[in-house]
Amino acid sequence: MTGNIGEWSELYTLFKLLADGKLYAADANTNKIPTIYYDVLKVLRSEKDSKLEYSRDIDVKVINAETGDVICSIPIRSFIEQTDKLLLGMKQEIENQKRKKKDSDGSFELPEVWSFAESIKCKSLKAKSQDKADIHLMVHDIMSGRDDTFGFSIKSQLGSPSTLFNASGATNFTYYITGHMLSADEITKFNSFRLFKQKFEYLHSLGADIEFDSTDNNIFDFNLKMVTSEMTEVFAHMIKAYYEGKANTIFDLTEIAAKSGIVNMLDNSVYLKHKLKNLLTNIALGMVPNTLWTGDYEATGGYIIVKDDGDVVCYHIYNHNAFMNYMFDNTRFDTPSQSKHGFGKIYEENGWQKLKLNVQIRFVK
Repeated sequence: MTGNIGEWSELYTLFKLLADGKLYAADANTNKIPTIYYDVLKVLRSEKDSKLEYSRDIDVKVINAETGDVICSIPIRSFIEQTDKLLLGMKQEIENQKRKKKDSDGSFELPEVWSFAESIKCKSLKAKSQDKADIHLMVHDIMSGRDDTFGFSIKSQLGSPSTLFNASGATNFTYYITGHMLSADEITKFNSFRLFKQKFEYLHSLGADIEFDSTDNNIFDFNLKMVTSEMTEVFAHMIKAYYEGKANTIFDLTEIAAKSGIVNMLDNSVYLKHKLKNLLTNIALGMVPNTLWTGDYEATGGYIIVKDDGDVVCYHIYNHNAFMNYMFDNTRFDTPSQSKHGFGKIYEENGWQKLKLNVQIRFVK
């Protein structure tokens, strides 16, 4: 079995939660809050041809969820041992790939760890899922006294920063060229620049600029406007500022948008920070660009973070403020593939010169 750091981190989360029996909450800086935790009673996992329950008590019992039959029973100390081996294996692989100057998201094997995973009936690194949740847990909430089942999305701080929002053809934003009609030679020169900062410096040197026209996908436009009616314009302005080289973090780009005049509120900065936090939360917990967003969260529990020291912490939906602050303070714009998504070059359409731009959103770490 081969997998990248993100995929092995999902298996690590399974092992770690069954080893520790507790899932700790995190503050806005991903620090564990020792007094707030959820007792892990079961991990629910869908495989290719079966549904399993990993029930934690004195031992961990692997149960066929459809029949209730106990398949096997594994000592908790085995999960503790395998958790340590898996963390060590991932860290060694990250260092190996750094030395080879390869992407730390490349696939690799950990045969001994995978042999244990097979013994507890895992057939893949990633559990099969129809929603945005990577793992489903039955937990006991010490504050409410209730046992509830939640789905959590998993993000790993090991290796390269995870992607929150994936680019696609549906996430292209189209802009008009304004202020100057470029000649054929000028368009060729603009398109030849590799760096977007160079493209925009050249464009501005000609006395030209760009003005937002529309999103390429009406569903994505609707999803953005579910947060606030101005969000499409705000997001388009943030994308433009990013490619001009003004900033790349969501925090800084939001401040730039707040000063742009797109909105006119009592405090534009406070207003847009709140709206961007809502947007990031929607993306994290269920919203995708080309599916109509109804406002329902699919990852009903929140986010689990695998920290680079091996700790596993969570932002539960109950701790909404810490989760939103974490998302806002720890995400940035990133440039996706231009050739794959068809953006970054000036073209002509119906007498207008136009430019498409696109972004993906990554975690800072």
